[in-house]
Amino acid sequence: MDYFKILHFLKEPFSNSPDPEFLFESQQHKNCLQQLEISLRLRRGLNVLIGDIGTGKTTLCYQLIRRFDREEKVETHLILDPYFTDPLEFLSNVAGMFLGEPISKEAMSVWRLKEKIKHYLFAKGVDGDKIIVLIIDEGQKMPPFCLEILREFLNYETNRYKLLQIVILAQKEFKETLKKHANFADRINLYHFLGPLNFRDTRTMIQFRLKRAHDSSESPSLFSYLAMRSVYRATQGYPRKIIHLCHRIILDLIIQNRSKANWFLARSCARRVLPQRSRKWQWVTATALTCLVAAFLLLTLAPWPFKVRVPWGGKDSNRVSTQRHEGSPGVVTLKISPPPADKPTTVASAKPRTKSSANTLDEDLTKPVRALIHETVVPRLLGQITVKEQETVASMISTVYGRFKNEYLLSLKLVNPHIQNLGKINPGEVVSFPATHIVQEPLPGNGWWIQVAEKERLENAYQFLRVYPKDAPPARIIPYWNERDGLKFSLVLQQDFVDEKSARSVMNSLPPMIVSSSKSIKQWEEGTIFFSEVKLKET
Repeated sequence: MDYFKILHFLKEPFSNSPDPEFLFESQQHKNCLQQLEISLRLRRGLNVLIGDIGTGKTTLCYQLIRRFDREEKVETHLILDPYFTDPLEFLSNVAGMFLGEPISKEAMSVWRLKEKIKHYLFAKGVDGDKIIVLIIDEGQKMPPFCLEILREFLNYETNRYKLLQIVILAQKEFKETLKKHANFADRINLYHFLGPLNFRDTRTMIQFRLKRAHDSSESPSLFSYLAMRSVYRATQGYPRKIIHLCHRIILDLIIQNRSKANWFLARSCARRVLPQRSRKWQWVTATALTCLVAAFLLLTLAPWPFKVRVPWGGKDSNRVSTQRHEGSPGVVTLKISPPPADKPTTVASAKPRTKSSANTLDEDLTKPVRALIHETVVPRLLGQITVKEQETVASMISTVYGRFKNEYLLSLKLVNPHIQNLGKINPGEVVSFPATHIVQEPLPGNGWWIQVAEKERLENAYQFLRVYPKDAPPARIIPYWNERDGLKFSLVLQQDFVDEKSARSVMNSLPPMIVSSSKSIKQWEEGTIFFSEVKLKET
């Protein structure tokens, strides 16, 4: 059944064929391709790519060939199944690919085949100045004699470069083979491990394939956010499993006459399509989920005097006080007084209350379950910072959260029980910073900002400010989170601008070390949560 026509697809979005048009390059795939391309162009010799089954090694292999396909200077050859019975069979196969004609192994000796290959590499690589690339997929199947022959091929070289560039793509067991053949492993120039996708890349991959296959330029909304979470949980980020499961989900949408897949449909398909875990792990998972839900309901509904729910930051935050029990030294109870009746309560939810936020959840779920799922998505911790000389916790709080407040200091005490005195901290100590949910949409100011850098870790963002040029306009950190980007740390100038022209004028005057990575920003992604008080200086 051509189900893709029913859903207005021009092509099948989740075909398991390696169609280059549907190749999704995650960040690790891009990095791997870039490193391979540089190594091959520099003629560095041996390159090894290791990855689990279904991580996209073969697809990456075809993409690599496609990059060099139109270049006359580069000549690529591919061996899909390197399981050979003897050296003659392997050498005749390689020589046949290089010379473009079948060579019978019965008519040649090992020495003559090696000489043919050697003369070909010198003629093409030196006289013709070509880059000869031999790509071997399923490298874990290669017998030991193939490794020895490849090692000999790597001896064919000039004073400046290797004549044959070798790329081996293999599964994890190839690592054991390398351990047993140290003389071959020592010649590896590039060793790269390809792992599964993270959730952000899994979600982007699904949307990318849907958009490429659809008959309009817009990406069809066939998967809810929680459905994609379920796909990621079931597949663990392995591209082959993602494609297989999404194909099944699309078919079930047709069968059930539904327009969008939710979490329940995705989970149902996962149970039928993917191999089930053992009963032991199913029992452990069920028990853990039961305990989690029970604990959540207990903390939410039980009228305990020591119930704590701290919505850090913001004008509407509850007041936090401490009370020491008489007769119980060292025991401190946190008391939270309710906010005034005329002010709304700021809840430490994992998502701001916007009109669009409700649409991201499946309507089938109850409110407690929605809140529970949300709290597992948004990070509880921004990260950690290692204290340097002459740095204080107060200055760190001001840098990370925008200004110093007692509430922020208290939150640091809760997540850093190993530090006895935050007021006197020693260099080398590691301080954790909780994610205080400060929702500000839209951000205050005139509307244009200059981002001088963006980091994925708090430690890197803080280090950036440590070495920030003193003659440049002052900058600050804005930690934020949204469903598309995840947790990021934007480093922006402390002043905002009336329009893009004035912003770019200042940006072009920045020191060379930061101007190349700078850009002007009009607005953040809809539904973004900020973990810092943003009060920019207006121009």
